[in-house]
Amino acid sequence: MAIGSRSALRCTALVAGLVLLAAGGLLAAYAGHGLRSSSESVDGVPVELVRPPGAASGRPAVVVAHGFAGSGRLMRPFADTLARRGYVVALPDLTGHGANTRPLTGQDDVDHDLAAVIRYVRARPDVDPDRVTLVGHSMGAAAVVRAGSRDPRIAATVAISLGDSTAATPPGPRRLLLVVGALEPAGIRSATEAAATTGSRLVRVPLAEHVGVLYADRTHHETARWLDEAVGERPERTVIAAKQRVSAGALVLAGALLLMTSGLRRRTARPVLPPRETMGWIAGATVLAPLAGTAGGLLVSAGPQPSVCGYLIGYLGFAGLTLAAAAVVLHRPLRPRPPSWRSVAGATGLAVAGVATVLLPIQLGVTSAVPYGPHGWLVLFLALATALLLASAHALAGPPWSILVLALVCLPLPAAAAVGLAPGFLALVAPLIAGLFAVHLLMAAPAWLSGTPWWRTVPAGAVMIAWPVATALPLALSW
Repeated sequence: MAIGSRSALRCTALVAGLVLLAAGGLLAAYAGHGLRSSSESVDGVPVELVRPPGAASGRPAVVVAHGFAGSGRLMRPFADTLARRGYVVALPDLTGHGANTRPLTGQDDVDHDLAAVIRYVRARPDVDPDRVTLVGHSMGAAAVVRAGSRDPRIAATVAISLGDSTAATPPGPRRLLLVVGALEPAGIRSATEAAATTGSRLVRVPLAEHVGVLYADRTHHETARWLDEAVGERPERTVIAAKQRVSAGALVLAGALLLMTSGLRRRTARPVLPPRETMGWIAGATVLAPLAGTAGGLLVSAGPQPSVCGYLIGYLGFAGLTLAAAAVVLHRPLRPRPPSWRSVAGATGLAVAGVATVLLPIQLGVTSAVPYGPHGWLVLFLALATALLLASAHALAGPPWSILVLALVCLPLPAAAAVGLAPGFLALVAPLIAGLFAVHLLMAAPAWLSGTPWWRTVPAGAVMIAWPVATALPLALSW
């Protein structure tokens, strides 16, 4: 490609990246426009309270309970939708989640938190105590069903992705709406369907998995209509704000990736196919790595309260050791030559840019990417395990063929979860972890093609993947 053409492409990528960054920032800033938000502490439970403008009294209210490894911030789109329809919305961080640093010991902790927030909302002067409703997702869905069964004053309950069909105590909650994504695991779909009784309504949301169902327009439409009918609310504006924050994060992510691409100036490098005589070793190591990873995950996470993050550290670390051993046998070193200060600076720059590329969209569009609680140290160990896996795969097969090795090594994770060899929760968050790997590889590929050694991209990938998993998804929780 001519120099002029490359310069034009870089300028186009630079301008497009800046435009997308600005658009994403504006969309994120506008997401809460016109709403009043405040932080409260209710019996030790951190709660974000989102209210419509004005000082009217007797409003309907909704308490929104997040799922396992979630947070109140993750559920903020429901506040964007419902507060604009006239509701006072409470978004608690339940025990062990988000800003709530108390350790989670069982469902009684969650039920206690939810009951305290319901009492607080019901006692507010701007809320009609007979028009309090509940919305919950996954673990939170079971909690709101239990709360609605115990408290006949709850006007309506919406349970999204209910994984426990036994949560309802007969006669169950008043006006129960059950929502489940069509792409969710069969166990969650069957549990949600089994909870449907006379007087309830079951909605299957097409093309939605366990997390995506929270941002589906159909979910928000059905939830808003169900609650409006239950409390007699006739909103002036039938707002549905399901995807606004996620869209903002996606625009920022796309803009950041384009900006990084625009900074590459070196000639495109041609991918090198691994030698034919090493193919058998690469294939064998790729088959053995998931087996070693499964054993390592079970070993590291063994104990009375094993954590999901601990399992990931063991899986990625032992799988990486297997690939590293094969690379050593083949005399393919993990680090080709001693790094200079310039190469270290380049790797550091990529890591900083990569972290900003991932964490800023998460912070703006989905949930908090700031470490909470006592588990921040897990970022380091997960980053080291991820770095070992990335470096070993790249040393063994070399980019871009190492991408296939990484995919084949990580693909058995949800399968192991399905058969009980890994935490079941991994099956639910595996698409999100795969997305983090994909974003890193999208960032790294242009760097490889521009001639940047693969090892310079490893620190960026390690932090880009580990930080969100250990913070935005607090997988240090027990399973």
